[in-house]
Parts: sequence; structure tokens; C-alpha cells
Amino acid sequence: MLIVDLLKIVIEKESLTEMWGFLLGIIMSRKYTEKEWIEFLKRIGEGRSARDVCGNDKDMPTWRLVSDKLNSDTGFAQRYAMAMENRGQVYADKITDTVNDMLNGTIDYNQARVAIDALKWQSSKLAPKKYGDVHRMEVKHEASYLDALKEVSKVVDGEESTLDNAIRTRKKSAENNTIQ
Repeated sequence: MLIVDLLKIVIEKESLTEMWGFLLGIIMSRKYTEKEWIEFLKRIGEGRSARDVCGNDKDMPTWRLVSDKLNSDTGFAQRYAMAMENRGQVYADKITDTVNDMLNGTIDYNQARVAIDALKWQSSKLAPKKYGDVHRMEVKHEASYLDALKEVSKVVDGEESTLDNAIRTRKKSAENNTIQ
């Protein structure tokens, strides 16, 4: 859009509030490059909050734009989640710095205790797989129960089984009456 066309639109606006709102909308709708989004994620991964980055860094997008991108771009949302986990790692590393400051006498032990508790809590929320209180184990089943029952039925009927070698070995040792 040419500057002359922009000025015509601004003059057509009836109130100063409308004009500023219109201009602010044009400024805020700026498109960010992939390199700028990567820089945003880098700053998050270095331990800064998104609110801090969006509010204080003039070269970064507003939280509204970040929120829109998180809701519309699943790849960006996954990279943002990774940056948040990295942020949790940074907070966990700050615990060591806090302990060293307390041991050196820079801060009081009660201040260190409160800071360490806060850092532990933040780390557990940002990187729950690594620092969370609940550890979950995921088990992947290779075959269904129905497949296992079919295999047992084959063994009982004396048919050729497709069982793996460990089960076949047990079957042969049972025939020879040996213990393994």
C-alpha cells in the first residue's frame, strides 16, 4: 500500500481513537520470518518467559501473535513445548548457582531455600518428564491378546507355531525334562 493511500484512509477515519487503532492494527499485523520465530524460541529456551520476551523485546512478536501461531501451527507448538522444557532445564541448573551463592555467603540460607523450592517447582512444571514427581512408563504391546491365544491354541493342537525362539526353547526343554 502506498503512503498516499494510507494517508487517505487515515483522513477518512472520523475520530483520533479510530485512526490510532487502525494504524496500530497495521503495525501489529507484521509478518515474522521463520528466523525471527526461531530467535523467539531460542530466548524462551534460554530461560526467559514468553511474557518477558513479548513485552520487553521490540523485535519480537506480541503474545497475541504467539498465541495465534501456537493454535494454528502444530510444528511451532511442538518446538515451543521443547523450548519450555529447555527453560525447565535452565531453572534446574540455577539451583546449583543458588546453592553456591548460599555456600559463599552471598545469600542467606532461608533465601536460598525459598529460591530452590521455587526453581524446583518451576522445573517440574516445565519439564515434567525429567523433573516431575510422577514418572510414567509407557509400554508398547507388539501383539494382541487374541494373537497370543491363537498361538497357544496352535501349540495345544500340535500345529506349527510362529512363536519366537525363547518360547520354543522352553517347549523343547520341557520335552527333555530339563530346567533352564
